[in-house]
Amino acid sequence: MNRFAKGVTAALGLMLFLVGVGAVDAQGPIRGGVLNGKAKSLPKPEYTDDMRAMGLAGPVQIVVTIGEDGDVISAELAAPKNDDDPVPHPMLVDSALNAAYKAKFSPTTLSGNPVQVTGVIVYNFSSMPPRDAEQYTVVQREDGQQGRVPKQISGGVLNGKAMELPRPEYPSAARAVYASGIVTVQVVIDENGLISSAEAVSGHALLRPAAVEAARNARFAPTMLQGIPIKVTGVLTYNFVAPARP
Repeated sequence: MNRFAKGVTAALGLMLFLVGVGAVDAQGPIRGGVLNGKAKSLPKPEYTDDMRAMGLAGPVQIVVTIGEDGDVISAELAAPKNDDDPVPHPMLVDSALNAAYKAKFSPTTLSGNPVQVTGVIVYNFSSMPPRDAEQYTVVQREDGQQGRVPKQISGGVLNGKAMELPRPEYPSAARAVYASGIVTVQVVIDENGLISSAEAVSGHALLRPAAVEAARNARFAPTMLQGIPIKVTGVLTYNFVAPARP
């Protein structure tokens, strides 16, 4: 083979090598499917008090690309498979994305060469931790996802919210000593708007029984949250004015 033929052969060999390398690069990251069980470290996403108060829950799927060193180099919300699939709340998505970037994997090699891997990390958010599950009612929200509603909320001072708020009688024993002042009664309003419990927590001792009796006869409109009747806790205040001294 003369020098010219050898040069052509070498050039063709180099071109074939470059084409082969290009073909490998063109394949991009290999697919790894669901990656949860393959992670060396998979931190849990943060579940904030705001998420808990809103009852946010459900699965969030994050598509990630893992670099040659095993670190996550890109992450994004997986596209829904069907048009009617529920879209996760943005707060859940942000929390899942932050957790995904902290995940760690062992490097993946192919024919001895480190390669990138793409796949899905699935995070399942639960809005009802076992420690306080009994305090909430699970409901189906309009977006198709499950949420939770607290069985009882705080309503603060409830005087202005009452449908009926009878005035307490001024006890004769209190009148005799010119007892006066404000009595605060802690109450619980049930799902029907009726007082289920009442207890005086401050005020003159001679005035407390009358305030509690009046509080028990107060009436409220039922309180609804996401279509579910709930209990309300709060206080009723009564101001007793002593009669003028002779």
